[in-house]
Amino acid sequence: MIIDNLKKHTKKYEIIYTDPPWQQKKGNTRKCRPNQGKELDYKTMSLGDIKELHKQILMNNTAEKHNVFMWTIDKFLPQTEKFMQELGYELHARIIWDKENGIAPAFTVRYSHEYLLWFYKKGKILMPIKEYRGKYTTVLRERSTTHSKKPEIAYKMIEDMFPNCSKVELFARNTRKGWDSFGDEITK
Repeated sequence: MIIDNLKKHTKKYEIIYTDPPWQQKKGNTRKCRPNQGKELDYKTMSLGDIKELHKQILMNNTAEKHNVFMWTIDKFLPQTEKFMQELGYELHARIIWDKENGIAPAFTVRYSHEYLLWFYKKGKILMPIKEYRGKYTTVLRERSTTHSKKPEIAYKMIEDMFPNCSKVELFARNTRKGWDSFGDEITK
């Protein structure tokens, strides 16, 4: 599990990029996918476990000045902001990923966005380099491809704004040059 690997890891990071496996299920089966089950294709974690894992990482693996970029969805938006506040973090921005597609639960409206929340500790925010201040907006547009895969533009934004900072991705699905990556699905 990701926390076991990080317990042995003592490096301090300035950028923490995390995509927690929120506890939820797939929608109802559809005629086009009658054999699809309700469980996600990866292990999920309870809200309490997600909070505890982040508490450990943020206490042990962060540089004095650092930013946390955390993915969440509408269902968990209030809880995510609340537990990060309980861990001593302030919300700097709600960045919205417009996926340009998405699911329509109960065939009502199509959920076509996710949130990338930018958190910092008061007085310890890490500022983007001058050349990229104000260059990105709070809306990132990139069509989603596979379930839970995050957009390339989010990585690019962070790399542009913080090119010389130490970066770690939690719950990563692959590795990326210049980043340390921890996640159960990296070997897939």
